[in-house]
Amino acid sequence: MAVDRISKARPFLAWTARMWSAIALTMLVGGCLVLQRRSGSLPSARTPIDAVGRQERAECGREEGNKGYLPPCPATPPGLQGKLEVREDISLEETVKELADGVRVGGSWSPPQCLPRWKIAIIVPFRDRQSQVGPFLYHMHKFLQRQQLNYTIYIVEQEGTDLFNRARLLNVGYLQALTDGPFDCYAFHDIDMLPEDDRHLYHCSPQPRHLAVAASNQNYRSSHSLAYNKYFGGACLMTQEHLARVNGWSNIYWGWGGEDDDMWRRLSFENIPVWRFPASVARYKTIKHDPQTVNKKRYQTLQRNTGRYPHDGLSTIKYVIKSRVSHPLYTYILANIGTPPKPLT
Repeated sequence: MAVDRISKARPFLAWTARMWSAIALTMLVGGCLVLQRRSGSLPSARTPIDAVGRQERAECGREEGNKGYLPPCPATPPGLQGKLEVREDISLEETVKELADGVRVGGSWSPPQCLPRWKIAIIVPFRDRQSQVGPFLYHMHKFLQRQQLNYTIYIVEQEGTDLFNRARLLNVGYLQALTDGPFDCYAFHDIDMLPEDDRHLYHCSPQPRHLAVAASNQNYRSSHSLAYNKYFGGACLMTQEHLARVNGWSNIYWGWGGEDDDMWRRLSFENIPVWRFPASVARYKTIKHDPQTVNKKRYQTLQRNTGRYPHDGLSTIKYVIKSRVSHPLYTYILANIGTPPKPLT
């Protein structure tokens, strides 16, 4: 009788052995992911999943004996200096001579000693500011490298002499960067705004970030202490998801001003809160330049544009790329973005 019971139990025991073998194999293959989770590296509130995925793949590479393995860069970069000096007197030629050896043609860089936590596109709208290109590139390359970011700098110029349309250039730069991506997030950055403290980390987050919180041209008053606390200009950082939800930037603001207020409204309509670093760290030096032609009807345009963002932005912009050149420290894009309506609205 005992022999019969054992014979009947053998199929069950064999099935159980196969099941536990499969579980053991699964645990072995996924071991690096399990170890990551036990070590506390789960996606945090401000960690896009792409960045986490790269870290997990790096850990798997180490477990598998990959000779090309790089450890993830630390959450707090070790080479930060704190408050920085801003050089306004350096030329583009001097900047290229000093920095080009470590930067890939087209303005891309990645830390050689660790796997970066973030991949970022820096999109810079441009018109008649050639003297500021050198100081911007000199400062930003050093700033971003100390933060151990994987980044690419795009300078997007408007063709012609019509009124400047910053928002259209931002849309064009974003769409062009998408073809080179994917990036974890996109920094929309004026060329005359330079961060004065490298502890102001350009890290991606689930919330849009207003970067230029306290600028020298406003006597370093924070956005909260200005006449309105909905300021979103100078420099900001958003993900592809944010831009898809608000349809990018409005295309209808010709001349200086209005497009950043419009973006704030778009985010508000989508119930997307904005995040800021403290003004003591998020300080920016504003490089001096000639005044821009102001859009005198920007506030009227802002009022009329309320709620129409699904039909004004990335989905409706029309442009022609006239030139795209990979320079030693940046990717240059020249775009025909159209002309303002007559009369200007």
